[in-house]
Amino acid sequence: MTSAPLLLVAPTRLGAMGRGAARWWGAALLLSLVAAVGLSETSARPAAELLHDSIVAAMRHGARYYETFRDLARAAPDASDARALPPTLAAVSAAVPNWAMLLLVGAALAGLVAVGVQRLAALLAGAAGQVLAALLLVAGTAAAALLWEQAPHAGWAALLAAYALLLRRADRWGTAAALGCAAAVIDPAALLVPAVMAVLALHDGSAREALGWLVACAVGAAVLACHLWTIAAVVPPMLEPLPELIAPPDALARLLGAALPGVAPGPAAALLLLSLLGWAALPRALGTRVVALAVVGLAADGRVAGLHSATLAAALVAPGLAFAPDAIADLLRGAPGRRRITVTRVTR
Repeated sequence: MTSAPLLLVAPTRLGAMGRGAARWWGAALLLSLVAAVGLSETSARPAAELLHDSIVAAMRHGARYYETFRDLARAAPDASDARALPPTLAAVSAAVPNWAMLLLVGAALAGLVAVGVQRLAALLAGAAGQVLAALLLVAGTAAAALLWEQAPHAGWAALLAAYALLLRRADRWGTAAALGCAAAVIDPAALLVPAVMAVLALHDGSAREALGWLVACAVGAAVLACHLWTIAAVVPPMLEPLPELIAPPDALARLLGAALPGVAPGPAAALLLLSLLGWAALPRALGTRVVALAVVGLAADGRVAGLHSATLAAALVAPGLAFAPDAIADLLRGAPGRRRITVTRVTR
């Protein structure tokens, strides 16, 4: 008999595990938490996009993007990272005043909270769980806002990626695919969003949805290809170090610093593990997609054109902690030492 969930409306995926699997998962989680708490690597905020701010300031006075990039990239410390970023965000930022951009970001953040609260509240049974999820979602949205203030491209990519994942449903995925396309056009690291969603749609047997995500991915890839071709003709190529065989060591530090700002690296890594466990245990397709994006973002960080994709799931790390209590409770229920059998004698 399956025990009643703590906060969720339905049991987690871990509730159907056998005793042996629950023991292995529990031991792996305990060892991972111990290793995470002892993590000595410091969390790191994403590098500031100084070249982007300088280009936007020059474009507001009539300068052109690529010529300005060529002139300013020689002395900019973040020129190699900015080389693969298309001029989409710079053109929009230069065309509107600062207050209008702040209004746009504020509206996007408020919309993310509204959509997220509506989506997550349906997964939680009582008011306590719904309030907890809402507060954690606000914390994740605040982390995305801080990320945007430091690195506008990464901030918009994380914000739109979270928007796309929370909006996506099996019968309504068009708006989510459009948001994923917008994220990829702003920051090519977000090409992972439609790519991951297309693969999972194919896994679920939805060829039409997969085609929509592939179209979004193709649009973002075309924008990146045109940008790289243009910038190669304007700015001489820079010598880049070869990508490492595993995720760069600072990928996890960037995700921890962006998703859980102000938290020490050890506790932040433990909270990240609990969040991923909560999302993975969620008996809905949303949880699988969040975990896939976080893992693929960490693994692909720095590999594709030097782009940093570790922070794509930054806004969704905190909300995942609302599902962790049910996941841990199901693991504890499924891994007792002995199976208890109750025999009832009925005398007729």
